[in-house]
Amino acid sequence: MEAPWEFDQRTAWSREQGIKIYQGEFFNTDFKQAIPEKVHCFSLIHCIAHFRFAPQELFQQVYNKLEPGGYFYLSTVNGGALDKVIKLFKGGAITEEVKKTAKMGDLYYKFYNPTGKHMIWDSWMHVKEYRAHELKKMFEDEKFKVVELKHRNNFSEWKNNLACKIWPHLSEEIIIIGQKV
Repeated sequence: MEAPWEFDQRTAWSREQGIKIYQGEFFNTDFKQAIPEKVHCFSLIHCIAHFRFAPQELFQQVYNKLEPGGYFYLSTVNGGALDKVIKLFKGGAITEEVKKTAKMGDLYYKFYNPTGKHMIWDSWMHVKEYRAHELKKMFEDEKFKVVELKHRNNFSEWKNNLACKIWPHLSEEIIIIGQKV
């Protein structure tokens, strides 16, 4: 979750529907402790770009925690989105300027860097933004059957929306759903 301090707000609907919610922090939580039982569905929403480790480590733990036939839903920003392509054409960089250190307050240290060790950050705190083919390969390498892979457009400007209707791979978000077989 991108803003773990908003956990209660962001998970209220799920709890009202009787959906079990498990919360873990990906820098130091072992899934065996955070999720004690097998689950049928696991969602990872808009946080993979922030990982400072290979996501395959987490994907394997998710696979091991899913019951047979269970689903893994992942959404993330698209590393090849239209706004990034336009930045490249204009001579810019895809990611923002990397800062040597970041002064982000207590929440930063509690949720994103509990070790206190300085890490490099861009202004969005993204380490790597993935493309659809990269995510598909990682899912398949971890033995997931990819049941859906699509791009979703969240752009508000009509020109970007039109371009993404013509070339969906330029949309802002990637959604991939894998199934444990």
